[in-house]
Amino acid sequence: MSMLSREPSSLSLSLTLGLTLGLSGCQSLPKQPHLPESQALSARVNALYQQDSSLDNEGKNSIINNNDLVAAISEQNDIHPELSGYHPIVTGANAFASRSILTDMATRSIDVQYYIWHDDQAGQLLLKDLWKAAERGVIVRLLLDDFNNNSKLDQHLLRFASHPNIAVRIINPLMHRKVQALNFVTGLPRINRRMHNKSMTFDKQITVIGGRNIGNEYLSNDQSSQFADLDVLLIGKVVADIDNSFISYWSAPISFDIETLVTLDKGATSNFLSGLDKLDGDEKSRTSSSLATYKTAIEDSSIDTDLINKRVPFRWTDMQFLSDDVGKLTKTVPTDSNLVHQLRTLLGSPSEKLTIISSYFVPTKAGVDTLVQLAESGIDIKILTNSFNATDVTAVHSGYSKWRPHLLAAGVKIYELKSTASEEKRENKLWKARSQSSTSLHAKTFAVDDHQVFIGSYNVDPRSANINTEMGVIISDDELARQLHAALSDDLLSQAYEVKLIDNHQLQWHTLEDGEKVVYDSEPKVDFTDHLWLTIMSWLPIDWLL
Repeated sequence: MSMLSREPSSLSLSLTLGLTLGLSGCQSLPKQPHLPESQALSARVNALYQQDSSLDNEGKNSIINNNDLVAAISEQNDIHPELSGYHPIVTGANAFASRSILTDMATRSIDVQYYIWHDDQAGQLLLKDLWKAAERGVIVRLLLDDFNNNSKLDQHLLRFASHPNIAVRIINPLMHRKVQALNFVTGLPRINRRMHNKSMTFDKQITVIGGRNIGNEYLSNDQSSQFADLDVLLIGKVVADIDNSFISYWSAPISFDIETLVTLDKGATSNFLSGLDKLDGDEKSRTSSSLATYKTAIEDSSIDTDLINKRVPFRWTDMQFLSDDVGKLTKTVPTDSNLVHQLRTLLGSPSEKLTIISSYFVPTKAGVDTLVQLAESGIDIKILTNSFNATDVTAVHSGYSKWRPHLLAAGVKIYELKSTASEEKRENKLWKARSQSSTSLHAKTFAVDDHQVFIGSYNVDPRSANINTEMGVIISDDELARQLHAALSDDLLSQAYEVKLIDNHQLQWHTLEDGEKVVYDSEPKVDFTDHLWLTIMSWLPIDWLL
């Protein structure tokens, strides 16, 4: 199995180092996290929108009329003042196009918050879009977690932040920028806690949140492996809550301006655009072909005209935004403020149905006991997660697979996505994803009864619950809930295995291959070495790290 370094790389490293190192010490981070220049930039953003609140109706209308995006959204907001509108973004191509086009449409500010921003074509293209927006006068604030960063991206971000309309901050940063392994000797356990939030907000009017990071594999242009994921485009009342959450993270004393952490390499270009090295290629190169895919995605998208002409089919409903307090990263807030507790309070217990779709599903003993109790009380529970061959973290599979017999015995249905799920066979519109060779589930969503759906960054695992910060929305919509419940059925068997418990307490994997029913009596794509490694890891007390 190919081990890919993606979202859970913090997990992989913390497992290895947590088991082999007992060292942790104090790191010396800069005393001044926020430089006067970036503070002034944020003050400019505040002034822009405070000025709006002081205007009379005529002044507000003048601003709206001069901004097609704001005008189109404001008109819909006025019709639904207490509600929020959502529109799912299913394919990676649309996920890229929506971010790129909305960046081009923004006229005042763009606030960006991500766990991963890869230094690849997708990452550089969107940085270039943001730079062009800044050239038009748009104020751009980019907040990134640091765990998946590298010294080369540091240089791009430093040049990017040189624009007078751009500020970049790194949250909970690694101190050693060049030799990053040193951080795990001197920085544990601080650097084990990561910001996993993902959002992109334009003109404080419209935002994109969900499971996707920024990178080729998340935006359907990776040639070897891609993620099946789900984002949601949001307008209305909930956008202000997402904006306030961003500001709390941006203003936190553990968010450091990039200039306080990084200096320009000797002899390196100081010009941002000329430093981008993933955007050039001759007509026959793979780079050129990949770039053409992104160009086509933008050309095929009509989100700009659809928004302006109010043709995006937003569904308006009650919506609640949830986010961990940034203090979770420094363990300075009570645990009952964590997003997982907010979820339990707001969702309560299902009375009929519970459908969970989680790329990294580690229920723990307490979670399994709860699910078993619910199933035995008559609740219809279905779970979709990655198969062993589709997951990118073996340790996570060990933390999940040992609980399958207990869940199945109680009547819980379990589906595992195949790594070879392809677009041609993927008919369910919630899970359609382009794939040349390998697909991995990356979505984080669940539905409770026929009423509420959660979409966001939160995985059903201890790391999301207790260590990393997360965000998401609870959408009250019967139709969306029914779609999510219906997505996990026999129609999924061309792309997934249904795991079943047979009479002798053994597991079977049922699926369709070339239209024919196939049953595996042992776990597909798991050889003796894999099985041995999974068994050993299942014995270790590491669920809390997963």
